[in-house]
Order: sequence, then C-alpha cells, then structure tokens
Amino acid sequence: MQPRTIMNNVAILDHEQTITRGHIKISNGTITEVSDEPFVPKSSLEDQDIVYDHEGKLLMPGLVNTHMHMPMSILRGVSDDLPLDRWLKEVIWPLEGKMTREMARAGIGLSLVESIRSGTTAFSDMYHLGRDDAHELAVSSGLKAQLTRGMITAFSNEQENEQKLQQASEFAKAMNNDSSGRLRGALFPHAPYTNSLSFLHRVRDVAKNDQLDVQIHIAETAKEVEEHVQQFGKRPVEHLLGEEIIGQGSLLVHSVHVSDDELEQMREANVSVSHNPQSNLKLGSGIAPVEKMVDKEIVVSLGTDSAASNNTLDVFTEMRQAAMLHKGTSNRADAITADDAFKMATVNGSKSIGFHKSGLIKEGYDADFILLDANTPHLQPYRHRVGTVVYAANKTDVTDVYVNGQAVMQNRVIVTLDEEKLLYEANRAQQELLGIHE
Repeated sequence: MQPRTIMNNVAILDHEQTITRGHIKISNGTITEVSDEPFVPKSSLEDQDIVYDHEGKLLMPGLVNTHMHMPMSILRGVSDDLPLDRWLKEVIWPLEGKMTREMARAGIGLSLVESIRSGTTAFSDMYHLGRDDAHELAVSSGLKAQLTRGMITAFSNEQENEQKLQQASEFAKAMNNDSSGRLRGALFPHAPYTNSLSFLHRVRDVAKNDQLDVQIHIAETAKEVEEHVQQFGKRPVEHLLGEEIIGQGSLLVHSVHVSDDELEQMREANVSVSHNPQSNLKLGSGIAPVEKMVDKEIVVSLGTDSAASNNTLDVFTEMRQAAMLHKGTSNRADAITADDAFKMATVNGSKSIGFHKSGLIKEGYDADFILLDANTPHLQPYRHRVGTVVYAANKTDVTDVYVNGQAVMQNRVIVTLDEEKLLYEANRAQQELLGIHE
C-alpha cells in the first residue's frame, strides 16, 4: 500500500457534516476516508503514512471565486465611488488601453497570491490580456482555475471579431485539455451591450460546435436593462435565453436586475448565477434577488469581481455579505441562511465552473480544502458550526491551503509562488501604468 497523507486531530466541516475531532486520508489527490475519530496506526504499513497533526484547526472545503479579472488587481484603488458606466468609460477602459502584457502578468501574480492567502482553491478568471501568463501562473500556483479570454467586439470590425472568437475558442479548448488536470475553459463575451447580437449568435454556434460553456456579464445595472429593452423590446436575460445564446451550463454574472419571469426561465434553462454582492454594492449597481433564486433552486455561487471594483478578492467577505445583505433587504433573518451562503462559496462554486468533484469533504472527492486556526478569539467558544465560519471567520484565519492533496500554502507560507517578487512587480506595474515616478 502506498503511503497516504493524513490530516489528523482536526475539526472537519462542510455543509453536510460537522466533526469535532477526526481525520481525513488522502491518496493520489483524492479523499479516501473521513473519520470522526483521530487516526491511530493499526499496522506497520500505516506507520509509513505521512501524518500531520492539526489540533486546534478546522478543516473545510476551499473557497471558490466564480468571477474575477486577475490583471485588474494592479488597478486596485485607482477609481472609487463611480457608477459602473462612468467607472468603465472614464477610468478603467482608458487605463486598460495602456496596459502592457508585463503589467497584466503582474496583476495576475498579485491576484493569485491574494486568492491563496484568503483560502481560495478554485476560481474563474475573465480577461483579454495575459492569457498565456494566466495559464502559466495558474498552473504554477497549484490552484484550480477556469480561464477565459474575454471578448468585446463593439469597437472592432467583423474580421477582427471573428479572430477574437477563434482565439477564445482555441484557448478554452486548450484549458480543458491542459495536462495539469486543474484547468477548465469557457467562452466569455463581455456583455450584451459590448457585443452585437450577430456576434453573440456566432458565440452560440461556436460554443455548441466546440462543446464549450458560455459566461457573460448580464443585467448588472438598471441602465443596461432599460437600454436593451429599448433596442430589442426584451429584457437581456429573457432575450439571450430565447436566442439560445445562454442555456444549460451557462454562468450568468451579476444578474442583479432580473424579473420574476426571467428567474423562472433561468430555472427552466438550468443556468447558474455568479453573485457579486460587494462589487454590485460599491458600484451602486443594486442588489440581486438571490433569495428568489435560492427558492427556485437556481445554483448561485459567489464572485468578487475585480480588485478594481471591490476592492478585494476575499470570498470570506462575499460569503458574509451574501448572508447578511438579503436578510436586511427582506426583513427576514432566514432569507439567506449561513448554510446557503456556505454552499455558494464552496460546492455551488465548484459545480458552476466545472469542478464537480470538489466542494465537499467527502470520500471520492478531490482533496481541495483549507485549514483555519480555530483558536483565535473571534472563533471562541468554537462549536464547529457553519454559522461560525460564515459570520465570524475571515481570511487571516487561513493557515493552510491544499488542492488535489498538494500543499499550496503551509503554516501561512505560500509554497508554490514567490510572494515577495510578485508583490514588488505589482506595485511597480501600477506606478508605471499611472506614470508615478518615486
């Protein structure tokens, strides 16, 4: 029998179980046993197992960020307190026009470091620059990732647009076939208002032919919806569902301004939603009807959006915000429960971006988990409940991150990336982009 890795004397938690003190066994990247008792070797073969004693820690599924724009982390703090339309047109798009590949790479590295430190084990990233670098660094990081090449075609000609689609499709297929086994791909036209209907039809056809899922920013602001209705006579979600541009397997990002009829259509079409509460609040875009989505059993996950609009990639914060926000808007304490929010941040996120054997601490599932220091004052007295994590835990509690049973961070030290170098490069890149000379 090959030696196994054993996480011992640890509290274990996911949305299906709570174990006060037990262990898990890992073999070839997969969880092979979950026990509610500490591990004690029973044979000489078991003496060869690699055993980590994690007394005082909590083991839980890694967090999943289903929407981010990694290169934009170097734009953190450059523009605050503007609505989405002005934020994009007056600040972000002009700066992105000056962004070089090296700058984009610096943003990617910074995003990966921040994600690891905040307990993220899988994420979905959309951008148009630095895709080869995103691929390289994601593999090096040890995390799971869905990587897409974003497409904005409203400002280019038909030949250029077709080339963008071809590149996006080839990139997505390469991610699905990546030898690491930790990557996924999809097609991501930016939004209905940045792509023509004819181009979105082409995306639909290519997605069907190449068997690729589609993601899109949609119904993010009331202005977007109003302008779409003026142009097409239909609301954007209703329209794109009817045109079969989105459907089963699609991830709809934001979905803030959707009607009850659209919610029913979304349920019937079996689409998923990436809820980005912090970004939506900061940009003044509104509050998505997540309570209604959960009631209809639409799969809702959590995304941070970019560090330029949030301004953090911390899924712990999104999880707490998702639980608290909808209680306040509905005046119901059970509108979105701690369990609902925890599932959004873990197993729902994994499903939404194609990692169907992740998000639970369960035999046969990938060993994607994080460890928290449960001895911190804000987690005491500790009762091993989902609510304790959702309402009290934060990213600074994360001590270890594992993906497919391999350490990405141990004892708060990232072991896969050069953190100091990446932080330096990110600061230098922003200074260069903004023309700051120090």
